[in-house]
Amino acid sequence: MKRAPLGLAVLGILLSAAAVYVLLKQVSAEELARQIREADRTWLTAACGLTVIGYWLRAWRWGEILSPEARVPLGRLFSTTMVGFLAINTLPARLGELVRAYALARSERIRTGTVLGSVVIERIFDLAALTGFWALSLLFAPYPAWFRLSGYLTIGIAAALTVALWLLHAGHYDTNSMAARVRRQAPVWLKSRLKGPLGSFTAGLRVLGRASTMAFSALITALMWTVNGATFLFVGKSMGLSLPLWSPLLLSFVVCVAIMVPSSPGFIGVLEGSCVVGLSLLGVDASRALAFGVLYHLTQILPLVLFGGFFALRGKFGAGGPASEAGIASRQENRKN
Repeated sequence: MKRAPLGLAVLGILLSAAAVYVLLKQVSAEELARQIREADRTWLTAACGLTVIGYWLRAWRWGEILSPEARVPLGRLFSTTMVGFLAINTLPARLGELVRAYALARSERIRTGTVLGSVVIERIFDLAALTGFWALSLLFAPYPAWFRLSGYLTIGIAAALTVALWLLHAGHYDTNSMAARVRRQAPVWLKSRLKGPLGSFTAGLRVLGRASTMAFSALITALMWTVNGATFLFVGKSMGLSLPLWSPLLLSFVVCVAIMVPSSPGFIGVLEGSCVVGLSLLGVDASRALAFGVLYHLTQILPLVLFGGFFALRGKFGAGGPASEAGIASRQENRKN
C-alpha cells in the first residue's frame, strides 16, 4: 500500500478507536445490549429492505449518468454497486470506489477513467442533496454554530467541485470556451501526458451537457435520499422512538458528513457517534442514541454483506474481461453513428 493511503488508513483506525472508547465511556454496556436485544426485528428487516431499494435507485441513477457514454444493464449496475459499497465498508481510505469503477469498466469495456468521472458526478448529486437537507432542517429547529458551519463547508465543497468539473467538461467539448483556451496554453509535454487520462475522465462527465438527463438524475437522487432517510424512521420505530418526520433531514446530513472523515473500514465508531450527536439535537439520551446508531449501522451493513457477498461469490460483476482499446474504439464509433 502506498504511503498516503496507508497514512489515511492508520489515521482512520485511530479515530474510530477513539470514537468507540468515548462512546462506551458514556453508556452502560449492559443497558446498550438490552436496548439492542429488545428492538423490533420487523421494523429492522423493513429498514434493511429500504437500504436495498436505496442502492437499487443509486444503481439506476449511475446508469443515467453513464448513458451519454454507454448503456449498461441495470442488473449489472446494481450488482457492481453492491459489491463496490461492500468494498468501501471493508477496505481503508474508501478504496472501494476504485473497486466499483474498475469492476464496471472491466465488464462493460468502458475506460476506468470514464467510470470514475461518472462516480464523481454521483458524489456531486449526493452533496447537493445533503446541502438541501441541511438547509431544510434549519427551518425546524435552532442548531449550534458547528452545524451551520458544516453546512456552509459542504456547500463550498460542492460548488468548487461542480465548477471544476464543468470547466473540465467545457474545456474538452467546447473548443470556444475559456477553459479550452486556457488548456491550449499549457505546455506541450503536459498536454501530451494528460491527454489520455483527461480524455477518459471527461468522457464520464458528458452528462453535464445533457440537461434532461441531469434533471432526471436529480429526480432519482431526491427519491433515493427520501428512501435512505426513511431508514432512520424505521430504526427509530424498532426502538419505540417517535422521531419527527423531518428528523431524517438532520440525521442524513450529520451521518454523511461524519463518514467523510477518515475512519476504520466500515466506519465503525464514527457512524455510531454521528447518530449520537444527531439524536442529541433531538433530545434523545446517549444510551438510546448509541443503541440506535448500532442498529442503524446493522441495517446498512447486512444488506451489503448478503447481496454484495452473493454477487462477489457468483462473479456477477466485472466478468467481461479487460477493456481492450479495440473494443472501446468500436463502441465509441458505434455511438458516433
